[in-house]
Amino acid sequence: KRLTDTDGYDAEGSYSSDGKHIVFTSSRDGDPDLYIMDADGSNVRQIVNQPGYDGGPFFSPDDKWVIFRSDRHKEHMLQLFAVSVDGKTEVQLTNNLDEVNWCPYFHPNGKSIIWSRADYSQGPSMAHFNLFLMDIDIQPKSFKAGAIHQITHSTSANVLPVFSPDGTKVMLTSTRTPDGSSQLWIADWKHPAAK
Repeated sequence: KRLTDTDGYDAEGSYSSDGKHIVFTSSRDGDPDLYIMDADGSNVRQIVNQPGYDGGPFFSPDDKWVIFRSDRHKEHMLQLFAVSVDGKTEVQLTNNLDEVNWCPYFHPNGKSIIWSRADYSQGPSMAHFNLFLMDIDIQPKSFKAGAIHQITHSTSANVLPVFSPDGTKVMLTSTRTPDGSSQLWIADWKHPAAK
């Protein structure tokens, strides 16, 4: 069943945890912004309207917030943001325009997000994407960034992390293979600060 029918780009969709809504990226207003619709494609409403690219959205486990990436401050230099599902409250989570931050994903406990980050200050050839974890504090009307932990330390690309529904595993795409091809990897998950 086709859910959208607009000119341009409708993509990067993901479900809310209750399955009732989909958050997605659309260029229907001229540039890529974020929208939420009911799971049947009805009741479309815009929640982010900023210049540049806003995309890669995922709902928080409680379905109150959406995390995403944006290059609104400098083209291609993606930073992480969170926005309430009504679009009224937005919080910037990373702010270093020498870095590219993308593919954020919530841990099922709602207390942290994992994402991939690379330092572009020495140019793309020296930029290595590794996984990072940010502790977060989500309240009904606030979203606060906390401590950051580096998870992988590699010159291979480590990207697109997702947690298993029970939070005990993390899956990622990595080029750590002998031939440098992108393959899926899975690992047991434990918070870096856990004893």
